[in-house]
Amino acid sequence: MDRIEIMKNNKRINLYGNKAVIEKEKSIIENLELTGFEDEDRLIIQKCIDENKLKSDILYDGNTVYPFEKIVKEYRKLQRDYSLEKLSNDMYHFFMNACGDIAHYDKSGYRYYYNDSIVELENRFLKNSFITSRFTDVDRIFKELKLGNYFIEREQIDLDKITLNKLKTIIKECGWNVINKSGIWKIERTTMYGKDFSFEVETNDKNVSNVVKEIEHYYNSFNKDEYVENMVAIRSSLGLTISEIVSSSENIRRMLNDLSFKVLYKSRLAVEDSKNTIEKVTELSNKIVQNNLENENDFDYDYA
Repeated sequence: MDRIEIMKNNKRINLYGNKAVIEKEKSIIENLELTGFEDEDRLIIQKCIDENKLKSDILYDGNTVYPFEKIVKEYRKLQRDYSLEKLSNDMYHFFMNACGDIAHYDKSGYRYYYNDSIVELENRFLKNSFITSRFTDVDRIFKELKLGNYFIEREQIDLDKITLNKLKTIIKECGWNVINKSGIWKIERTTMYGKDFSFEVETNDKNVSNVVKEIEHYYNSFNKDEYVENMVAIRSSLGLTISEIVSSSENIRRMLNDLSFKVLYKSRLAVEDSKNTIEKVTELSNKIVQNNLENENDFDYDYA
């Protein structure tokens, strides 16, 4: 790996990477109007990395400046996959270096430590309030992804920013089927012994947050003993033993727990994805308007 050093306002900026790449990207960095104040300069460089798709590893005064768009995009991908299986080297280094999660030797060990689960990584490490950064570029990423001190903001995400149809898709992604009966959803799934289990939630008010709460409420109120008693009373028609019915009740409670958590998690993510899409459309529309205005100003009007 090659290196080029640039001095601007008495600050060292180092570019690491392929020689041809860093030679090309050196001029881009040199032309930036940096201030000499690290808080401002790191955001200026981060924006430059995003807008120019820079490939170099860039260090400002010895500390990496991280791309915003790339890190956020890859993190969202891990969330959608609900897994660390496709953890890239860039994201691994971000977790290790920017987030300070240093107790691992390699990426495979890191994935194993968190059971290949992005949710475990978040709950066991990334949600902790001591994860902060004095670097503005990293803090901007933390704020967007709601990590560290910002993690509590996830609870404030407005789930009603997505539609009931989107919620239905999320429930199906979690392995359950949804049947709509005049404003009431029948949510069903086959249990471990091949028997169907279902429950109902009202959707008349078309309020996603209420449906999510109802699913959580059903999980919290599910009574295994009552379920077992009811199933034992009709076990001859079910073809199940009492021990199988008991095992089935435990399996159902685990499924409901999994559904309740995943629906909330994925619904929050869907809101974030929707917000990002709207922002990109707005940004594109603004650029089109700006370009049209500039083109209009280029015309010379002759009224003679």
